Amino acid sequence: MVMIFFLGEMMAEEKISVAKAVKDTVLSRPAIKECLILDVINYSALARLILKELEKKNVKTSTGAVKMALIRIGEELKKERAFFERRIKGVVAKTVIELQSDLTVITAEKRAVLNKIGPLSKVMENARFFQLTQGVETFTLVLSSEEKEEVVKILRDNIVDLIEEQTAIVLISPEEIIETPGFVAFVASALSSGGINITQVISCHKDTIFVLDRKDAPKAYQILEDLILRMRK
Repeated sequence: MVMIFFLGEMMAEEKISVAKAVKDTVLSRPAIKECLILDVINYSALARLILKELEKKNVKTSTGAVKMALIRIGEELKKERAFFERRIKGVVAKTVIELQSDLTVITAEKRAVLNKIGPLSKVMENARFFQLTQGVETFTLVLSSEEKEEVVKILRDNIVDLIEEQTAIVLISPEEIIETPGFVAFVASALSSGGINITQVISCHKDTIFVLDRKDAPKAYQILEDLILRMRK
């Protein structure tokens, strides 16, 4: 009786081990994960491919066991995607758009910005638009072009990069965005599919800001407006 229990426990552990190994392999390959979600994959062929990888890791199993694990993982991923897509669509549907044109993006050395934070704060107080983002070695300032000359004068030779003729598309979303994963990726994917290059992405509580070239702004605005209207239907 004890032996039967012990063997059953070992078999259960082995199944868990194989299932985990297969899932780890799938999750490390975004392309495979996406194909499983879309259900556009040959499970038998994929199982044979993954089996070879598992054998290299000394995970002993069979093609049939790997295939069954893939089917279960695919179903789990589909349910998870559907759940998050519903949440994302709900947030997008309640989002509104604002546009800020004629902006400049300035990247400067971290030390210089910290040393001049006082004068920069005064500019920030009166600016039509001003966003300050800290990186590891630099700060990036996105500001209305009216303030460009003053900021350049303050930071002088410590500017790393300066990009003019930029526009910010500001998405103002409901509170749910804070706990909804995938919103930025969903919106950025729509822009990317439309051939829009994003200069900066800034997140500030409920606001998501995409900074892009002025000439791309009308198309980007139309893409996002159409997306929001579709989600509201």
